[in-house]
Amino acid sequence: MTDPSLLLPAWDPIPLPAPVGLFKFLHVLTLTLHFGALQLLLGGLALSTLWNLAGSLLKSEGATQASGLVVRKLSIVTTYVINFGVPPLLFSQILYGRALYTSSVLMGAWWISVVFLVMAAYALLYRMAKLAELNRTWWPLGILAFALFAVVGRLFSTNMTLMLTPEVWKAMYAATASGIHLPPYDPTVWPRFAVIFLGAASLGALGTSLWSGLSSAPETGRVFLRRWSAISATVCLPLLAAAGWWAYSMQPDSVRVGLATPLNHLLTQAWLGALALAFSAAVGLLATAKSRSLWIPSLGAVAAFAATALWTTLRDIVRDLTLRPKGLDVWASPVHANWLVVGIFLASLVGGIALVVWLLVVVHRAAPLEKIHV
Repeated sequence: MTDPSLLLPAWDPIPLPAPVGLFKFLHVLTLTLHFGALQLLLGGLALSTLWNLAGSLLKSEGATQASGLVVRKLSIVTTYVINFGVPPLLFSQILYGRALYTSSVLMGAWWISVVFLVMAAYALLYRMAKLAELNRTWWPLGILAFALFAVVGRLFSTNMTLMLTPEVWKAMYAATASGIHLPPYDPTVWPRFAVIFLGAASLGALGTSLWSGLSSAPETGRVFLRRWSAISATVCLPLLAAAGWWAYSMQPDSVRVGLATPLNHLLTQAWLGALALAFSAAVGLLATAKSRSLWIPSLGAVAAFAATALWTTLRDIVRDLTLRPKGLDVWASPVHANWLVVGIFLASLVGGIALVVWLLVVVHRAAPLEKIHV
């Protein structure tokens, strides 16, 4: 087998304009925001589709109201998923471009298809919201939209795994240079995939419960949304912890040894602690389904975000531990700091996040269209 380090492109002749640690921090921060929005999108889409189906089959007013309440917000959430997804992808290219560019080219046809798959799913969300406004059934479109997003997630997981396995690049390119073939099966792909989707069904469900506090939410739908979001989180959080163990057990020996250091062990325990807190919030949410208070949903959302941040950090550590023996030590990247540019960028980042928070507050407080009198 060819030495994987011989297949990696040379270092970029332009050094990094800031320390590696700063780029790593920004990468984890922005990726956490992306994963948080992604979990809210996938969790909200899966739950609202099931509720719309239940409302159609069982003639449940609460299920129909809850599904419409959620689906009308998903196009907005998708906007944040896409925009929060751009910065971490760029930071990944800065730090891991030697591997990520190669893996993206090797599966290039599939990688480009992501744009069109997302556009199709995005269009379906708008159509579903319109049908919900007309009080018409839309769950078949929800299944299709979820399937499209699932394919996108599978392609991202495949690419992010392929970049960690330069030992298979030569055989892939020898088979075809057209980018139409996916890489051979890797035992870590499905565990990574499972963590994201179970995170959506549990952590994303806790975020969905916050929509029960909307002033436009009808009482029956509000209670239904709150109760069944809690049930989804309660059922899926233990499965998420199991998926995390599955992902760990599928790692190479060198990675598992690296994760056994005191700091990494502490991060793992903190992630499990955040899941336990989220589970407690889900149980409390279920017990107070008829309450209008948002304290418990807010606690659950905070715990969900903390769990997402910790998992994202561990994911980044696993990437470094996997690539280092194969010749890519990101911490050895050449650096020539340009602090003026870094300062301008950080100021723009803080301003952008503040603007996003303001937009979220405005959307939350916006009156329904039927209450606006011209």
